[in-house]
Amino acid sequence: MSTYGLAIVADVSSVEAGEKLGAHIEQWFADTAGGGDIDYYVEAHGTGARLEINAPGIVVGFDEDKLFTDAPAGRAVICEDGDEYGVVFQVWRLDPAGSSCVYRAYVQDPEEESEPATAARVITGAQAAAVAAELYGIDPQGLLALEDDPSPVVQGLGLIGSPFMPWLSLFGLGWPKP
Repeated sequence: MSTYGLAIVADVSSVEAGEKLGAHIEQWFADTAGGGDIDYYVEAHGTGARLEINAPGIVVGFDEDKLFTDAPAGRAVICEDGDEYGVVFQVWRLDPAGSSCVYRAYVQDPEEESEPATAARVITGAQAAAVAAELYGIDPQGLLALEDDPSPVVQGLGLIGSPFMPWLSLFGLGWPKP
């Protein structure tokens, strides 16, 4: 069974902002990913809203920034499973003036060759972990521990959503609804 797919969890200021961002991402996929069909959910959360996307069979590749063009202020994580090409976990600072990826980890099955282009895009280490942690009000040590020992991620490879749970749990997040 293929685990190829994408999940996004974004926290923004309002349900309206979440709906707008979800519609933008849905349209981007419709226009550029061969009409990939995604569903998204927006719910009031804390003092704002949470957008959740679970898109089996779709990945964004290296165009993640296009998902957040004109995004409202907020934060987001992207979980991208490339099957035999490994998994990528990203943390984004959303900003209408230009969103940015502040953390990007790539984990591959140690018995497989890593994907060089994906490995070259990694943004990890103490400073990246600190910035990502600050966005979510968490301790960066959990991210650094997974960088040092990715075995909890590796153990989940091959199961939908499972490789991302060690990261998501650090951020107090769950796997988005299907």
